[in-house]
Amino acid sequence: MQALSGLFRKFTLQPEVESKRNEPHIQHESNENVGVNGKMIVAIQSQCAENGSVSSQQQTNEMSPELQILRETVYDLIKDIKDPEKPQTLEELEVVNEDNVLVQNFSDDTLLVQITFIPTVPHCSLASLIGLSIRQKLAVCLPDKHKLDIFVKEGTHETANEINKQINDKERIAAAMENPNLRQLVDQCIEENG
Repeated sequence: MQALSGLFRKFTLQPEVESKRNEPHIQHESNENVGVNGKMIVAIQSQCAENGSVSSQQQTNEMSPELQILRETVYDLIKDIKDPEKPQTLEELEVVNEDNVLVQNFSDDTLLVQITFIPTVPHCSLASLIGLSIRQKLAVCLPDKHKLDIFVKEGTHETANEINKQINDKERIAAAMENPNLRQLVDQCIEENG
């Protein structure tokens, strides 16, 4: 497992491009690849657009019912991802929880989805792989336009800043997913049971 973590690190240690780093990452997927939960998100997103966007102040005080449903759906999508080293899911290991999922309107037609996860130990060698698995699972299931940010919870990992850069840089992610061994491991983590 540590060798695969090293592979991810090797493929993701490319120099950052300053102009790209400051641009928001917006994922575009066709609705045909969205899946049942994704279709629900698309329907809710359409309803949100009809009702107008929710202001930041409103979200701070009280999340709209539509965004609350989106948040629960996103959590349902990631909670059953398997840990790369252990037989349990991320939910069972308390790596993810619903309180660390944020969904809000980013712009008129784009959602911001922010996930914060907690590695099982402060020196977890596969924290990057967990973040990559979360990203790949949501890339398949989320609606057409979204900005996805995934972070290690502050103070829970020795190299959190490095991991955060790795799992939020689209060039690093693309390079990592070109490796067939790493892609196979991610697919095993996100595959549905039964």
